[in-house]
Amino acid sequence: MSLGLSMSKTETSPKTVVCGPTIPKECDSINLYGGMCFSIDPSLKPDGPLPSSLEECKATDIAFLLDGSGSVKPHQFSTMKTFVKNLIRKLLKQNTKFAFAQYSYSCTIHIHFNQFQRTGWELQVDNIEQIGGGTFTARAIKTVVNDVFDSSAGARPQANRILIVITDGLSSDSRHYPSVTALADTKNIIRYAVGVGNAFNNQRALNELNSIASSPESDHMFKVDSFEALDKISNTLEKSIIAIEGTQTTGDSTRMEFAQNGFSAALVSSPDERFLVSVIGANDWRGGYQDIPLSSRMPSFRRVHEVTPDSYLGYSMAVASRDRQNYIVMGAPRYKHKGLLMVFFPGGKPKMLKQSQIGAYFGAEVCVVDLDGDSNTDLILASAPMHTEGGREGKVFVYKFTKENHHTEVSDTGVSLLEMEGQRGRFGSSLASLADLNGDGIRDVAVGAPLEDDGQGSVYIFNGRRRGVNPNYSQRIAGSSVRSGLRFFGLTVAQSALDQSGDELPDIAVGSKGAVLLLRSRPIVSIVTSVTFNPPKIPTSISDCTDSQQNKVRVCFTMTKSTRDSLAGLQAKLNYTLSLDFVRQKFRAFFKGKEREENKEVTVSLRENCFEHSFLVQCSPEDVVNPVDVQVTFSFQGLSIQSAGELRPKLAISSSNTSDHKLNFEIDCGEDKVCTDNIHLNFNFSGASTIEVGITQEMSVTVMVENRGENSYNTRVSLSYPHGLSYRTFTKTQGRVECSSLDSPDESTQGKTHCSINRPILMAGDKAIFVVQYGIDGNSQFDDRVTIQAQASSDNDKHDPENQLSKTLDIGVKYSIYVVLKRSEGTTNYINFTAGNNHLQKPVVQNVEVTNGLRGLNLTVIIQVPVKLQGKDIWTDVDSLHIQGCTRGGEKSPIITDLQHTFKDNKEPDVNCSVAVCLEFRCTSYMIRDDKSRYNVSGNVRSGWIEQTGLRSASFHLVTSATLEYDNNKYIFYSSDSSRHAPVARIETLVEVYEEPNLTKEIIGGVVAGLILLALMTAGLAKSGFFKSQYQQKLDEAGAQGGEEPPGAEAE
Repeated sequence: MSLGLSMSKTETSPKTVVCGPTIPKECDSINLYGGMCFSIDPSLKPDGPLPSSLEECKATDIAFLLDGSGSVKPHQFSTMKTFVKNLIRKLLKQNTKFAFAQYSYSCTIHIHFNQFQRTGWELQVDNIEQIGGGTFTARAIKTVVNDVFDSSAGARPQANRILIVITDGLSSDSRHYPSVTALADTKNIIRYAVGVGNAFNNQRALNELNSIASSPESDHMFKVDSFEALDKISNTLEKSIIAIEGTQTTGDSTRMEFAQNGFSAALVSSPDERFLVSVIGANDWRGGYQDIPLSSRMPSFRRVHEVTPDSYLGYSMAVASRDRQNYIVMGAPRYKHKGLLMVFFPGGKPKMLKQSQIGAYFGAEVCVVDLDGDSNTDLILASAPMHTEGGREGKVFVYKFTKENHHTEVSDTGVSLLEMEGQRGRFGSSLASLADLNGDGIRDVAVGAPLEDDGQGSVYIFNGRRRGVNPNYSQRIAGSSVRSGLRFFGLTVAQSALDQSGDELPDIAVGSKGAVLLLRSRPIVSIVTSVTFNPPKIPTSISDCTDSQQNKVRVCFTMTKSTRDSLAGLQAKLNYTLSLDFVRQKFRAFFKGKEREENKEVTVSLRENCFEHSFLVQCSPEDVVNPVDVQVTFSFQGLSIQSAGELRPKLAISSSNTSDHKLNFEIDCGEDKVCTDNIHLNFNFSGASTIEVGITQEMSVTVMVENRGENSYNTRVSLSYPHGLSYRTFTKTQGRVECSSLDSPDESTQGKTHCSINRPILMAGDKAIFVVQYGIDGNSQFDDRVTIQAQASSDNDKHDPENQLSKTLDIGVKYSIYVVLKRSEGTTNYINFTAGNNHLQKPVVQNVEVTNGLRGLNLTVIIQVPVKLQGKDIWTDVDSLHIQGCTRGGEKSPIITDLQHTFKDNKEPDVNCSVAVCLEFRCTSYMIRDDKSRYNVSGNVRSGWIEQTGLRSASFHLVTSATLEYDNNKYIFYSSDSSRHAPVARIETLVEVYEEPNLTKEIIGGVVAGLILLALMTAGLAKSGFFKSQYQQKLDEAGAQGGEEPPGAEAE
């Protein structure tokens, strides 16, 4: 059963979930694969299994209904029985039962399911005698459904039910087919119809055969020319029935037979304790999960209809928690050959997150990360271990939880994690949210790449940061460096980084082929470098060049622990270099021997460790203003901790090994030797009043700096700006200005722009003006206002108390939105009425589709429906008119009342809210990005209102309008023009009215004209002697034959 193939533990529960998802069960025609999960408490006491039982082998009940009517010859009936026996031999399994019935005028049940003899069934079939008589197939099917597929007759409630009907022609009661087949459907009976003979070349007979068969008829209807040809369909019929055996009868080829319960699993304890067990093989390998409360232990199955077969939903699973609600995260790596990440929201529809590369196996592993340990999940990691990009194989995508307008959303951060260049190691085969490894208070992440280094494998450590993960890995642990001969190191990484070594540091368990390795965390230390000079400044007398100035520098390294551990006696070896005047090619300061650099190797411990150096500063008349720049760089090597074996401290990544310091010259400030500057700082947003996120691409900040006091040395201005703004460039208008900037890496820190003003001296009365431009990220989410802080500083020792060294300004923010309103499919295009008939009505449907792009927001769709035209109702029942999901408002009066003039001047006038009373509906909802909503107006439109137009033959557009309402203080509509107005959608139906033709005059005129024409023709024929000659000729002939003269003839 592969117990332990999946294991899971959450911080909210002391229990561990252990599953075995590959328990085989041999059935007649297939092997089922189920699974079971157990929970294990800290005392190693197991509880389970869940689910409590495996899927049972599916039983099958097959009934044959044979045509015994007189049209079937005795030898044909015998051939039919032979066909039945051959088919039974192929289908006879341990869990299959058969029943037999025959029909003509009535139906005779020969053998019920509970009478079927597994050893003597052939004799039972041979003993069936043909009845003869008429053909009443529908009546027979009804009898079999009611009497054979009944528990009293041995039919099993959970078995697959199959009815095979064999007939040779038309039935005498075919009108009853719809009712009897519906009855069979209620009992989940799958019907096969077998038609024999030439009768089914007739379309009517073929239609009857289709009526008997289950849907789709192409799979359940067979036709052969003779009884002797029945064997030709035997194999096809057998395969079709075998495909049903072991499965349900709901139309799915498989449901839970190959579910592999527990391929991944989780245990949640809030609001109640329950198992979440994935079933990747369920529903034709679509997948899903079972929710099993421990109180009832009754599983409920959650499936997603949008998922395609063979998606493997549940291949990976994790549970995120936000505001005490659970969000179930599942991967489906074979969804449409690309993969899928699905997040099940509590009480809402799931969010489907997709990637585009075919074969990447996106969603193979998922992991949730609570960065700051506040019990609210911040990130979701989803891996695609077969994603190829350059010389790498594998990629981890990072998604974040955000809250907008009190609604939780999941979105792509745009950050992804990658392995080292040149490796193709299935990076992302395992993911783990570890503890805080580097002591910065934020959790870190481990990613396994088991195929790196020719299958030796490796594990990458990525450090967490505020609201994200640093995409640059901090450590790569190669399997070859851990133990020689390891294979597939990093195949799994334990989700819980527990302290196994007793040093209060988290340890990581990493799986490889045949071994589990426990990696100890190292204590993390940080080092702060400080430098002081004696004397603290270079005297101006050095410019006389009488002698070099002797100076001393004190370099101090303060080492502190970042991790919270119990280890003592931490030490490290530092090899540091002290560089003097390092930014200049011609240097003014040097050590003994005219060297500008001096190296030293020292051992430092957890305290301040200081070391002194002596150097000389020589005269430099051409430059006694710019300071001497001093740089300290060091390399770090942790020393073994005596109490922890070979464990060594590690320098924190955030701890810089380079620091720059300045030794300034004394400032020439007159007799008092003190320069008091008076810096006035000011800035504005270059005339802008708001930032339009998603529309405006840049923001300009105009900065003005003026010195109203004595000379100001090394004057600087720094601007602090939030995440979402990125430095582009600066433009100087007045003065000498140089700027550099470092953008914010995440939402927890500010970006900084540093500008030097008229370096080195901003003279008294000087002014500098410059403009800094920042790019605006269209996907950023700022606060209601964006705040910029400016701070000025200088190297002067004294500043005028009236100076203005800082200023803070904020600017309003509006977010671009783009919402499409349109008339959607299903809207009625056209109806018509005859003029003068005011009691007609026609059904009309008008649909509005709303698609939200760019960002989520609270949105109101206002739909206005014309309901009255000058007092006449347009719809039959205006009071019951409603739109699902919308609130019905009041009526809005029209602005145009002169309908006669309006309608006559337009070829196809609109019947809208300008001429008709409209009913307003307000449809308010929160729409996430790329969400769609549909609103439906439906009812019957009356004809009585048309007479108000004064037209008896015309076409009108019945127009329902839809527009948007949103917070204009927060959002601005994105449009191609400069209007920025939300669209108005027209949902229209063409209504035509026409005169009913009156043909009475035409009919009377036609009849009269016909009679006149007939009279004229008769008169003409009579005048030409047509009637007389014919009559006389006949009289003459009659007289000749009788030897008598005709009556009235005179003798000569």
